[in-house]
Amino acid sequence: MFSNKKVVQSLGEILIAKSILDIIISPGSRNAPIIIHFTQHMSFHTYSIVDERCAGFFALGISQQIKKPVVLSCTSGSAVVNYYPAITEAFYQNIPLICLTADRPKEIIDVFEGQTIHQENIFKNHVATSIQLTEDESKLGLWYNERLINESINQCILKKKPIHINIPFSEPLYETTDYLQVKPKIIKTIPVKNYIDENQYKKEREIWKKSKKKMILLGLFHPEKNMKKILINLSMDPSIVIFTETTSHIHGKFFFSSIDQLIFNIKSKEWIQLKPNILLTVGINILSKKIKFYLRKYPPMYHWHIGVENNQNHYPDTYYRLTTYWPIKPETFFQSFFYYSKKTNSNRRIINKKPNFNPNNSSKSCKSYYRSQWEILRKFKIKKQNFFLKKEKSFSDIQVLFFIFKSIPNNSILQLGNSTIIRYYQLFNKKKDSVQSYCNRGTSGIDGCVSTAIGASVCSKKRVTLIIGDISFFYDSNALWNNYIPNNFRIILINNGGGNIFRFFLNKKMNIPEKKFDFFETKHSFTAENICEMHHWKYEKVSEKSTLIKSLFYFWKKSDIPRLLEINTKKSNNAETLKKYLFH
Repeated sequence: MFSNKKVVQSLGEILIAKSILDIIISPGSRNAPIIIHFTQHMSFHTYSIVDERCAGFFALGISQQIKKPVVLSCTSGSAVVNYYPAITEAFYQNIPLICLTADRPKEIIDVFEGQTIHQENIFKNHVATSIQLTEDESKLGLWYNERLINESINQCILKKKPIHINIPFSEPLYETTDYLQVKPKIIKTIPVKNYIDENQYKKEREIWKKSKKKMILLGLFHPEKNMKKILINLSMDPSIVIFTETTSHIHGKFFFSSIDQLIFNIKSKEWIQLKPNILLTVGINILSKKIKFYLRKYPPMYHWHIGVENNQNHYPDTYYRLTTYWPIKPETFFQSFFYYSKKTNSNRRIINKKPNFNPNNSSKSCKSYYRSQWEILRKFKIKKQNFFLKKEKSFSDIQVLFFIFKSIPNNSILQLGNSTIIRYYQLFNKKKDSVQSYCNRGTSGIDGCVSTAIGASVCSKKRVTLIIGDISFFYDSNALWNNYIPNNFRIILINNGGGNIFRFFLNKKMNIPEKKFDFFETKHSFTAENICEMHHWKYEKVSEKSTLIKSLFYFWKKSDIPRLLEINTKKSNNAETLKKYLFH
């Protein structure tokens, strides 16, 4: 049984041809043709998520893991704009979503018809393409719709960005047919790798070669399979330091993966000595505010950015000193720029050869190599901070989280809540190579953290654990209204009574009265117990270290329902403890 709307039939067949089969549907009436068609068609995996905001992030979590577009479908009106937070996050995180919004016929907009708003191009600033289909079922109308659908979905696949397809439906909406009445043409787009012409970057190669202090900084980034190996080879050069962040998905002893741990309390004159001559950035949205501050106040001579995250007409000049933008895939850049390239008759072949440098000769005029200077600072900071953690006995956020981070099971996925939690993980030095970590740092909002983690858990073969703060959890607690959560999904909730991070950021000199502080910090006395009971989750609460150790021993063991562990750190002065850790 299929919907008798030919536009829906065409859409379904094109999606199947492009192997896009995951459909997240929020119940409604105007999108009834889509619901009927996709839920009855055996090729699709359909999920029903009532709350459109949760549905958007749930889809984002699935797409994050399967590396393919995921389809969203909702009814008309305000339901549509509830997708916007997830659309913006997907746009900046380079995650492909296909947003299908059902609409009323164009002629009844602005005549006081219910659930009717201006939906055409509503997401225009945060999607790769935005198309409006027609209800015309003539041969020309079908050709028009099918061409637009093909073009738009191909853009979603190639650019790894969300797209918006707005479809007007006139009544009747529920009529069906036993046979498909369309056979749409499938237009395929083949991705092509770009290469840099060697003659174009002779000056840059000379600059790189002469620079004795080179910094590679990785932000939010989904690396291709050879990137880590390439970067490890580069890290052997003593004139290069490679900084990675939690969201870079590249960790290991060859890289500096705890930026704030290194530089938070560094003096300006120390930074001036350590600052790079050339900064090479990959990825987006650096978490560390401190490194952004220093790179802006004391900028390098040269800043190069590599990546295709943005439109080529908009340059990602994060540090206000961009000198060269390379709109190319990072792996292709590194292979072209650092590796020997050889032309054949009709193509260019990359020879797997180590980068052309000699550690014994590089930076010979320097008293100490650039990397060695950073290594000395790292050892000093780790020693000091390990001493602090042993000495500090309070049951504070930082103590609890460092213990939990060490306990995360190998070969699992770690999802991190925004604001406080992700920043603490940035300070944690010994990240496990086998643990993949994710956080919604595209727009960095707290909305959708739980929904994204649940979406990731639904399609992942690995165990998924979400560590999240109280405000982020309660804000997105509707995410638990979900029938697809696997039993091995786990949430660790750090409940410190509400938004403690603002006490860390706000300066005492601002002299804000305590009663006015509620406008920054969200104080509360809530726990997750009733939410867990309502959604049939196993709930446990701990308030001291000995109980926490016992609870974590059983926490990841097999269970017939999902589990949430709530850790109460309200008695500790978490902001002051964090300041002591960073400034001591």
